[in-house]
Amino acid sequence: MTSDLLFELGCEELPPGSLQTMAAELGQRLTDGLRELGIDQGDARVFATPRRLAVLIRDVAERQPDRDIERRGPSTRAPDKAVAGFARSCGVAVDALETLDTDKGPYYLYRGRETGQPLAEILPPLITDSVRKLTTPKRMRWGNLDARLLRPVQWLVCLHGETVIPVELFGLCAGRLTHAHRFHAPEPVALAAAGDYEMTLFDHQVIASFEERRKIVTQQVTRTAERTGGAAQLDAELVDEVTALVEWPVAISGSIDERFMNMPPEVLITTIESHQRYFPVRDAAGGLLPRFVTVANVESLDMSQVIAGNERVVRPRLDDALFFWNKDRKQPLADYVQRLDDVTFQKGLGSYADKTKRLEALASSLADSLGDDAQQARRAATLSKADLVTDMVFEFTELEGLVGGYYARESGEPEAVAAAIAEHYQPRGPSDAIPATPIGRALALADKFDTLAGQFALGNRPSGDRDPLGLRRAALGVLRILLEARISLDLLTASQAAIAAQPAPVEDDDTANALLGFFQDRLRGLLAEQGVSPDVFEAVAALELTDPLDIQARCQAVLAFRPTPAAASLAAAHKRVRNILKKSPPDAGNIDPALFDADAERAMLDTLDGLGEAVASQVAAGDYAQALERLASLQAPVDQFFEDVMVMADDDAVRRNRLRLLARLDVLLRQVADFSHLSG
Repeated sequence: MTSDLLFELGCEELPPGSLQTMAAELGQRLTDGLRELGIDQGDARVFATPRRLAVLIRDVAERQPDRDIERRGPSTRAPDKAVAGFARSCGVAVDALETLDTDKGPYYLYRGRETGQPLAEILPPLITDSVRKLTTPKRMRWGNLDARLLRPVQWLVCLHGETVIPVELFGLCAGRLTHAHRFHAPEPVALAAAGDYEMTLFDHQVIASFEERRKIVTQQVTRTAERTGGAAQLDAELVDEVTALVEWPVAISGSIDERFMNMPPEVLITTIESHQRYFPVRDAAGGLLPRFVTVANVESLDMSQVIAGNERVVRPRLDDALFFWNKDRKQPLADYVQRLDDVTFQKGLGSYADKTKRLEALASSLADSLGDDAQQARRAATLSKADLVTDMVFEFTELEGLVGGYYARESGEPEAVAAAIAEHYQPRGPSDAIPATPIGRALALADKFDTLAGQFALGNRPSGDRDPLGLRRAALGVLRILLEARISLDLLTASQAAIAAQPAPVEDDDTANALLGFFQDRLRGLLAEQGVSPDVFEAVAALELTDPLDIQARCQAVLAFRPTPAAASLAAAHKRVRNILKKSPPDAGNIDPALFDADAERAMLDTLDGLGEAVASQVAAGDYAQALERLASLQAPVDQFFEDVMVMADDDAVRRNRLRLLARLDVLLRQVADFSHLSG
């Protein structure tokens, strides 16, 4: 017999950032645990609101199935005491044991049938273990309990069908009483059966499903904004955060005083989104309207009071921002630069003034090599960190760079300089765009190279999943700028220049190579997202190239070439060639046709002579697809060579001549990629 199984963990308000992951993990632990215990089960759903984590599993069996078991005991030659002990552990007499013939002789064997345990006996330990192993950012204690969790637990529910399973946790015993909406339904609510959970809570103003609440939040915010004559700016992370903060979402709109609308839109959006968790509203042209939408957790009888309260809360924050905006602009952005001497960038790497000097040299050098205006790049670098000592960025740190761009324009700086300052932190994450302007890209590259070089020089290199300094993000930012903007750049040369400018003593002579390897690891993942398989990447990486754009182009060409019959044949042949040359390295002598004694040797040399210059020319032009097409003509002569020729001939001169021929084939095959790394 099966019934639905419900477990609910009722807590004080859980942090929104942990809600979904904790619910998903709890569901996974319970379903996996039941499976390991042999309990039949159906589909599972997890629920998460600010005050609860819950798992509902359909059609859970009421007990484990009976099962046949076999246990091998001691040898039949073992002492009687050992045999009796084994029989006793199996719950039978020695006479009931069977014997099993093995290659080591006969052994005692117990065969029996184990009765499955009831769910009510095996579930409490599973739930207790699952809750205690939940991954949480922090744990706290409350009362006089030794047990810990992210927030104090207030109630427990555990039902199998209509039957309560009395799980004990955190000094509480599970029952059938849950708690619904804190204000709309403050009294405990009894659940008749596990399957009634979601509907019972809904009837008491709680939408238990996170996914359903997210849909409702999105729909309500969208419609509410439309009623104000605009469109809501729906940031996905903000939608998730708001969903995690409410149990019964009710979207409402409020207004913003017109006097705040002259500030940059980023200032308004940061105040509204990040600090208040409100949704900005834009007009048809994309400009900000003096409106916002927020989501309440209650249906008030007087919504005007709720709206007024939200407007009253946001006004002081906007007042602060307006004050900073007006105060900061009383002096040019350049006047703030001198204050960077007093701000430490990082111990061992000097002040922000020192970093600025390094950026000036790096940005101007990069701009010059990329054919951009080096002078403007230097000026942008000079001013790039000046906004860090403004009041606006001190209060709203996420606006660094953006505020500097506005202040640069207000100070009369060229648009290219102002835009570069605003863009140079981009991309700030995987969903952020790269800088749109050439000077912005040069400055962004310089900033990220300087950060990476400084940390690698200090020996602060990420290990495992830890990356508190955001070095992986910085490296990915460099790679994305180069690939998406189609910029050809030697990573090793740029890394060496950035490292040489650091005040920190270089930890070892291989710092630049270590940084290059760090870039390569990030590039491997980035190209994998574009469909480049690991073996294709390794085939190109084996050439030890240092230009990401060139590596990407080669990978794409090899990826297109790989399904052809020639690719499989050449990969197999190249593996064979590399293995032979590894065991018997060739000397530096020339190939002597007079030592050939097979037509296949002559055909191989003729093919290599005919292809070498043409393939090299196409590789130099970056036409890797055509180069691979030419290399495909090697298939027949290479196959014939290995069919007709014994490379390791008895004659020493003939053997060395054939190894030289293979060495030349190896060089030609490695013009685009190392085929020996291709699988299949």
